[in-house]
Amino acid sequence: MARLEAHDAAVRRVRCRVENVFDTCKRSYGLARMRWLGLAQAGLQVRLAAVACNLRRTLTLLHAAMA
Repeated sequence: MARLEAHDAAVRRVRCRVENVFDTCKRSYGLARMRWLGLAQAGLQVRLAAVACNLRRTLTLLHAAMA
């Protein structure tokens, strides 16, 4: 048990940042469920959502840098 807690403490910061990205994609970009059947179309949906997320994040960072 102590070994598991030590491992969790070591990866907690990275895991938190990554899981926040997944949470935003699922909550804001509709990736909780795939809209289309098929691997190619589902992959396209994920890629388009990632582009939208990155564009919004870019605008937010640019706005913060100009302020």
